[in-house]
Amino acid sequence: MSIVYALCYLLSFLPLSLLYCVSDLCYIIVYYLIGYRKRVVIQNLMHAFATKTVHERKQIEKLFYRRLCELLLEQIKACTITSQQLLQHITLEDIEAIEQFYKRNQSIILVSGHFGNWEWAANAVALQTSYTICAGYQPLHHKGINRMALHIRSRFQRKAIPMITLFRHMTTYKGSLQATTLLIDQAPLHKQNGYATTFLSQSTTVTLTAAKLAQKHNHPIFYIQTERIKRGKYRVRPILLAETPAQLSVQEIAERYTKRLEADILRNPACWLWSHRRWK
Repeated sequence: MSIVYALCYLLSFLPLSLLYCVSDLCYIIVYYLIGYRKRVVIQNLMHAFATKTVHERKQIEKLFYRRLCELLLEQIKACTITSQQLLQHITLEDIEAIEQFYKRNQSIILVSGHFGNWEWAANAVALQTSYTICAGYQPLHHKGINRMALHIRSRFQRKAIPMITLFRHMTTYKGSLQATTLLIDQAPLHKQNGYATTFLSQSTTVTLTAAKLAQKHNHPIFYIQTERIKRGKYRVRPILLAETPAQLSVQEIAERYTKRLEADILRNPACWLWSHRRWK
């Protein structure tokens, strides 16, 4: 066990009330002292919200860093949080929208963005649906953080599948019905897997992975909407994007989940992960 993973695991046993005190301290360090990826955040906000004033963008910037530090400590807590504790923080609405397809013997695909707390949301869905949750993921470079992410994504009967083997896994899988979860990314590594559209007022290439999987297997595809109610409290709701994706183009499917994510970001911009290079 790496030192980073071991420290995070031990820290996760602290109550959330104390972890949020740590996140307040982290905010001061990360924002004012280190300035973690501040140039990237400022540039992203400037391009996405060109019509806002400098003061308005600065307010979003500061609030984003507070949310980022909260998210960090919430992800650490996810290492050991119990199912009962998790469901005290996540309200999952309209689960029947998903369960109806389980009754029809259909596997499904769930997509979400780097918005709110996507790991808590996925675990909450896993706890309250009949499906086996299959989480597609890109391995992280840092071994300790990657191990922690795998641990979080393997809890509550979730299965973590590397993206490089996901297509093969879905083609050859013969087990119980699956709900495959994928994150919507921008600036995909491979241009042939991208779709050019307008996102947050600028030309953006979004990944087609979820759209291709949904169309190929004709699995109903949902957008998992996560709304932050207050610190440590989220409302999660599945929104059906396409019941028969085989009848749509992959671009049409991708456009649907991209617009859903955009609407959530415009409603609460500080809850999106602005510290990544979304436009290259």
